[in-house]
Parts: sequence; C-alpha cells; structure tokens
Amino acid sequence: MDGHGFEPLKMEGTQPFQKMLKGEPTEYELSTIFTDTMATGSLSIKQESYSATMKYEPDSPLNIKEEHFEITVMVPEEPTGLEMKQSASSKSCGEGSKLAETSPSSPIQSDYESELDDGRDPSWAPYTQKARTSKPKVHCTPSITQDSPKIRVRKMRLPAEKPAIQQPFQNQKKWPNSDEKSKQLDRLITEMIITDSQPFTMVSDAGFKRLLAVAEPRYTLKNEKFYRTEMLEQIHRQVVAKIKTLIQAENAGQCLAFTTDCWSSTTESLMSLTCHFIDNSWKRNQVVLNTKAMHGSHTDQYIREIFLGMLDDWGIGQNRVMLVLRDNGANMVKGMKLVDLPDLSCTAHLLQLVVNDGLMSQRAVIDITAMLKKCATHFHHSVLAKERLGAIQNELGLPKHSLIQAVPTRWNSTLHMLQRMLEQRCALNAYAGKYGGYECPNADQWDIVSNLVETLLLVEEVTLDVSQNTSSLSCIIPCLTVLKMLLQDDEGPSTRGIGTLKQVMRESLSKRFPKLEETKCVVLACFLDPRYKHHAFSCEQTAQKAKEWLCEDIAQQGQIEESNASIEAKRKRIESIASHGRIDEMFNHLLGPHTSKAVHHTTIEDEVDLYIKEPLIDRRNGDPLLWWSENEGRFQLLAAQARRYLCPPPCSLPSERVFSEISLVHDKNRSRLTGENAERLCFLHHNLVLLDWKY
Repeated sequence: MDGHGFEPLKMEGTQPFQKMLKGEPTEYELSTIFTDTMATGSLSIKQESYSATMKYEPDSPLNIKEEHFEITVMVPEEPTGLEMKQSASSKSCGEGSKLAETSPSSPIQSDYESELDDGRDPSWAPYTQKARTSKPKVHCTPSITQDSPKIRVRKMRLPAEKPAIQQPFQNQKKWPNSDEKSKQLDRLITEMIITDSQPFTMVSDAGFKRLLAVAEPRYTLKNEKFYRTEMLEQIHRQVVAKIKTLIQAENAGQCLAFTTDCWSSTTESLMSLTCHFIDNSWKRNQVVLNTKAMHGSHTDQYIREIFLGMLDDWGIGQNRVMLVLRDNGANMVKGMKLVDLPDLSCTAHLLQLVVNDGLMSQRAVIDITAMLKKCATHFHHSVLAKERLGAIQNELGLPKHSLIQAVPTRWNSTLHMLQRMLEQRCALNAYAGKYGGYECPNADQWDIVSNLVETLLLVEEVTLDVSQNTSSLSCIIPCLTVLKMLLQDDEGPSTRGIGTLKQVMRESLSKRFPKLEETKCVVLACFLDPRYKHHAFSCEQTAQKAKEWLCEDIAQQGQIEESNASIEAKRKRIESIASHGRIDEMFNHLLGPHTSKAVHHTTIEDEVDLYIKEPLIDRRNGDPLLWWSENEGRFQLLAAQARRYLCPPPCSLPSERVFSEISLVHDKNRSRLTGENAERLCFLHHNLVLLDWKY
C-alpha cells in the first residue's frame, strides 16, 4: 500500500476505480500537446489520481482503427481539472488521424469520443497526446462496468464567450471631438486632402461618408469648413515652425540658395520661393518657403518688395543669401537687380532659347516640323483616323503608340514628336497613300528628321543633367563645354541638312552664356566638385582665379570668425570679472595657458594642392557630398566653402515644379479658392512629403 492507503490494482472491475469515476459530468480544463512517448501497462489508484494502460477505439469520424492510451486523472478534493497523457501507436491511420488541436486561447474545434476497452492485442505506431489542466473547458463523463471496464470521454464544442452587455453600445458610441483618436483622424483627413490635391468638399461626398462610417463608426465627420479653416491653419502653423527650425544656421549653415518664379492662372497670380541648403550631415535639402499671392501689376519694383517680404517672413537676413536662381523674364531680371543680391539665370531656360534659335534658323527644318505638327493634329482630332492608323500598325508589326504633338514652351516636346514620327514612318506613309488627309515627308526629309533627332538627343541629355533634383551649380561649366564640343563636330552624315542649325546653336550658346568662367559662384562650384575640379575649365587662368577667390573667401570668413570669437571672449571676460572679481581676472591674465609646442596651421594653398592631387570620382555614380563628408577632416578649410558653393541648383526648375502641382489646386472647378489658401495648400503639399508627415 502507498501513503494514501491504496494498493496498485488492475483495471478489471475494481470497486475503488468505479467509485472514483462515478457521478455527474464534471467540467475540466483541457489542452493538447503531441509527443512520441510509448505507453506503459500499469494501473495505480490513489486518493487523488489514477493511471491505466488500455486500448482505445475512437468514433468512426476520426478514422483511427487502433490506439493505446496512458491516462492520468487528477481528482482533488473539489474536482476542477483533468490531466490526460496519451501515448499511442496506430497501425493504420487515415487523414483524420490527428486529433483536433486546441490552445489555451481557442475553443475546441471538433467533437470526438474515446473509449478504453481491454482485451485486445493491437499493434501501434508512435503517437502521444498529453492533455492537462488549462483552457478550453470540456465535459468529461466517465463510466465503468465490471464486465467490460470502459472510460468514455467526449470533447464538446462550447459556445463562444458572450460579450458584456455594454460592449456593443461602446463600439457604436461616438468619440467626443476632444478625444485623441478623433483629433488624429481630423489631422489625417486634412493631410490626405493636401497631399492628394483634393477639394475640401470631398468630406461631404456620399462615398467618403460611407467609407468612414464603415471604417470607424465612432468618428464624427465634420463639415468642409472645419478642415478648410481650423485644421488647415493648424497644420500650416506647425509645418512653418518645423521649416524655420530646419533653415536655422545651426542646421543649414550660414549660406542659403533660392529659386524664384512667377505664375498666373485665370483667378490668381503667385510668386514662388524655394530654399536649398546642405545640412551638417552633408545632405542636400530643399524646402518650399512661399507661393505668395500677387496683386496688381507685376513690375520690377513690386517683385523686389514681394521677394524681400518673403525673406523677412522667414527671418532670413540678406547676408545669408548665397545665390538666387530666376527665370529670364525682363521684370524678374530687373527686380532681382533692385534686390541687390547675387542672382543667376536659369540654365534650363537658356538652353530652351538656344534650341529654339537653332530650330528657327533653317528653312528645311521649319517646313518639316510644321508638316509633322499638322500630321499629329490630324490624328488627334479624328477617332476614325486613330482606328485606321492602329489597323495599319498591326499589319506592319509596329508598336501601337499614339502620335505626340509639340508644345512651344518645351523644346524637348519637339524632339519627342520627331522621335515618334520617325518610329511610325512606315505607318504614316501607308496611311497617307491610302486615306490622305495630310502631307507626308519625302525620303530626304525623313533623313533630315533622323539627323535632327540625333543632334537634339545630345542636347536633351545635357538638359536632363542640369534638371535633376541632385544637380548643383557645379555641372553648368562641364555640361556646356561638352555641348559645345558636340556641336563643333561638323563632319559625318549626321550634319546633312542641319549644318546651319548646329552653327546657330553654337553661336547662341556663346551669346546666352557670356563670360561664364568669370562668374565666381559657377567657377568655384565646379572647382570644389570632386567629379570635375579644374579639368572642365577652358584655360589655366580660370583655375588660378579659382584659387585666388578661395583664398579671399577663407580669409574673409576667418576675419568674421575672429570677430565673433572676440565678441564672445569679451562677453565671457565680463562675466568672469562679475563673478570672480578683478583680482582673479589679473591672475588669469598673468598665469594664462602656455604651450611648449607651436600649433601648426594648414594654409589654403596646401589644402588646394592636396585636393587637386586627389583622383576624380566617377561622374555618374560618384556623390560629391558623400566624398566631402568622408574627407571633411582632411580639407577643413575647403569643406566649408564646398558646403557653401555646392548647395545652389543650376536652374529655377524647383519653383516651376511647384507651379506644376499648384495647377491642380487652382482647378477651374475651384474658382472660389482664395490666393491665401492656395498658398498654404501648395506650401504644405510639398513640405509634408519632405518632412515625411512628421512635424
């Protein structure tokens, strides 16, 4: 006998076993774990537990023929749990041989019935199931007879736990407007309207209301005036504060570059201002500062007042303005001269004028482009003509591309039109011969088109180089030098029919970009770019001039720093006298720090010579800002100048891109939109993305 007064007994008809399992069904906790342990063949009955080895024959739905179990039932004073260890082997099992798995957090998914019946001699494959006290709950109904002792256990599907009565009402209860989640959705809806250039009236649309009612029924959707006034003003105020922090001298440095342009629609006129700088981590940054509403006549004096007013709004002193990139409008040029700040014409605009000069210089080119423009117009105005052209394209195996029409304000649209016409040359000739409607170029004219495309593609590549967001002032001299070299090559079949055009473009380049290597900011930007240095200059005198300019700038910068250091030292001396008295100040002066070793200062000439000896980095894959971030410690004097001269872009396209977006804001269906709100929307549209919506 054991300590509880029970002897180990066998299964057959034992009275203690019957007495312990007799009674009403008891609710137990059950979970399932699988192992590979084999069963043993003994039964031990104690006061709190019993164990037995017996055969098991499940119900037919499980499709298991034979299994063997080792069962342990925990019976405390107040029965609350069942622990069942099942070590089993099955000779042949179907697909349903695995018992339904359960976990402490999920209800039992299937019913099954277990029987234990001794007297058989099965063969088993390894299979073990252990179930012990844990959720989910099951009902266990054991029964035993003396003739054939059996235990029947049935897992029963239990209903899901019923929610509290107040829970459905809480899910439908509206949030108050002061709730943080409600405020977050207010902000997100306004940011969506701004980022996607949507009208504020969309919050009144039935589809949007239905979407929000399903997505978050607890949110109360406000009217469009709330988002247009209160939320727009709040977000604008916060983003302005964030941008002001970014352009502070502690982060952006002392020098800032700007681009500006003017734009007019049927309802409003705006002037843009974008700011460019390189931060302390040598990362190029661009922010939109203003799209200012303009009123009255756009005279040069008015442009001056607007520009200086925008700088004052941001607290930017004129001493921090390194360069202003502008377009070539007469009023803009005069206005910037009145501002009396360093300015430069947009390189992309000047290249546009150069190409236009070339296209208008040769009669044959004018006639061909006019002929192809009429051809494009024919297909743009007729659906039937498009269908017929599509059928011919299928027959000839040509791409089913639509024809492109040239736009006067974008010279590359003329190039794209010529490229598409050249691609569809056979289809256009076939259509003209079958249906007519336009005059098609002859063979000689098609050759001129091919040569013209080959030439203009080179100009487009240069234009794209100066138009990238990562481009700086340093690329102007190298790109124009290469372009002049390309236009200088008059030999070869590519010049046939366009010789005059190339000559006029060369002359226009010299006319539009006069004395480029005498412009200090452009020369120093090229010299301080490790992709170009002095190699792009046309003469050695330009490189020598760059060195002289650098020495002057560094000396002037050193004087400013010394002046600031002197002011700071005087301030600290006054504070020291006030705190320690005159006697301490005299001792400090008498016993000041002395150094036994002279401090070696690197001269600007030494740094320039060492910098020039460094190998050039790759023009396409190299990153000049990354190079300077890695070599700032070696070229401390030059690094400060590089950060200053590499920040301006080569053109005013950033301001034009602002207006390309604001055209979506100033839609003809939004004629009631005021200039002030349009300014805010355009400002936020660009800067929210820049800040990654973190403000």
